[in-house]
Amino acid sequence: MKRFFKPHSVAIIGASDRDGSLGSHLTRNLLFGYAGAIYPVNPNYSEIQGLPCYPSAESIPGPVDLAIIIIPAPFVPDALEACGRKNIYRVIIQSAGFSEVGQEGRVLQERCTAIARSADIRIWGPNCMGIVDIPRKQFFTFMNPVVYRDGLIPGRISLIVQSGMLSAGFLADLMSERHIGVGKACSIGNKSDVDECDVLEYLLEDSETEAIGLYLESFSRGRRFVEIVERSEKPVVLLRGGKSETGAKAALSHTSSLAGNARLQEKLLEGAGVTIARDFQQMIELTRALAMIPGTPSRCRTAIITFSGGAGILSCDLLEEQGLRIAEFSAETMESLKQIFPAWMPASNPVDLFPAFGTRGPLEAYRYAFDAIVRDPAVDAIFLHYIVGFYGHFIDMREMKEAADREGKSLILWGIGLSEETRALRREAEKNGIPAHGEVARAVECLAAASRYEKRKQKTLKAGPL
Repeated sequence: MKRFFKPHSVAIIGASDRDGSLGSHLTRNLLFGYAGAIYPVNPNYSEIQGLPCYPSAESIPGPVDLAIIIIPAPFVPDALEACGRKNIYRVIIQSAGFSEVGQEGRVLQERCTAIARSADIRIWGPNCMGIVDIPRKQFFTFMNPVVYRDGLIPGRISLIVQSGMLSAGFLADLMSERHIGVGKACSIGNKSDVDECDVLEYLLEDSETEAIGLYLESFSRGRRFVEIVERSEKPVVLLRGGKSETGAKAALSHTSSLAGNARLQEKLLEGAGVTIARDFQQMIELTRALAMIPGTPSRCRTAIITFSGGAGILSCDLLEEQGLRIAEFSAETMESLKQIFPAWMPASNPVDLFPAFGTRGPLEAYRYAFDAIVRDPAVDAIFLHYIVGFYGHFIDMREMKEAADREGKSLILWGIGLSEETRALRREAEKNGIPAHGEVARAVECLAAASRYEKRKQKTLKAGPL
């Protein structure tokens, strides 16, 4: 698998210089950050985007580690045969028009698989969007280059998706709006050869990945998947598509996937340690939380620091619904908190700082309350509410994270306010390893998932078929 992720040279079969074409996007994306040799292949050009272009894979002068194919499906078998003659043993087929379109496409896909096996070629895809490695700025995909227009946020979570979710819109939303950093994103498509098990095993050994999120419509090797997850030391979050009758029909036409008994599968996977997600954004935010807040105790005792009494009350309700506890502060912490509140207001959890804003100012009130609570041995996690754009600059995220780590506390943030300031807050939180959320309920879900993770890793599962 390493040659897919870290090739020294890449051939683009179907490269193009025509603006807006998939071959042009793919070439432009490789030129953006890939440091190895790039060989465009197209008999209609002698040069593409400043690079010499070759009429076929066999005419490339140097060795090639990886070929990416983006040509009409009927021509792919010939291109694969040429890769075999050139000794290119790793191929990503991004072209569509295979088993997802019916019997004729299935026959074509089987022919490609047979050619690849006879030539010892591993196929990634077809009908996929390839691989993105954001820390290395490697975009082995035809998605629109505007995805990195607003900047990239490298992260410690990686994704495996049986879909074209690697579209510019999805990654742009994660990075520019939600400010969630991503390491590697892998679109595996029809899985004619390389499947979720192959990629998952690679990412579990990847030192740059701390947690993995998957969107799957089917399992290629269900029992093997369970075995991999059971021995995983990294959190795995799964979103399943095609669980309903209508969804299963849609999955069949999307990636030619046949889903099994979804409820049974999820029970088996939860027993193996998988966290189950219900929508795309939850999958991402759960994966990030499990990477950022490891070691959270079961039913963790949570302190809430808020600017709003109502938000504090709602947080209590949601935390207890999830089986978490509201921390009971020590006498020392209670005495410290009294120092920032008016005499008429007793200190309690949730800590509603609004009355303290008038006497101490918002930033000092936050700092004082956090410093008192983070040292309390009766607190396992701090759920910080913050509003930006009204009280000057936000609090020092780096200092707070360092203090929480030093005291062995989990830290999670709900941030709202003016749009630009809120985006800045989330960027700052992400940079310092603090999961920041736009909804109280989602923040609580993520904290609860982190508190349950170790319990699920008891591995009491008796593996059954998937």
